[in-house]
Amino acid sequence: MEKTLIERVNRLLKEKGLTQKQLSRMSNITEASLSRYLTGQLEPKIDVVRNLALALGVPVSYLIGDTDEREFLQKPFEETYVVVARNKSSLTEQEKTELIKLLFGEGK
Repeated sequence: MEKTLIERVNRLLKEKGLTQKQLSRMSNITEASLSRYLTGQLEPKIDVVRNLALALGVPVSYLIGDTDEREFLQKPFEETYVVVARNKSSLTEQEKTELIKLLFGEGK
């Protein structure tokens, strides 16, 4: 599982143009811990894998290599709500404003 997780997270980071710092913030994981997970120095617990999957927009089963299916079979709103709720204290005022605009159809 670990090698697959590392490869898939790194691939998704590149595809989405994200840095490890951004992913750590989005998934509520410290940068140091994320670095250790992605170098194989530390094996993440399932809740960490879930946070990474939510932040990257893929199912846990994809990250751990159980499937090559990247699409959620669950309700996307509930998954998005969890990510936003978990990170609400780390959002800047501008990010909060942009999120509200997107939610109400006034965004980009």
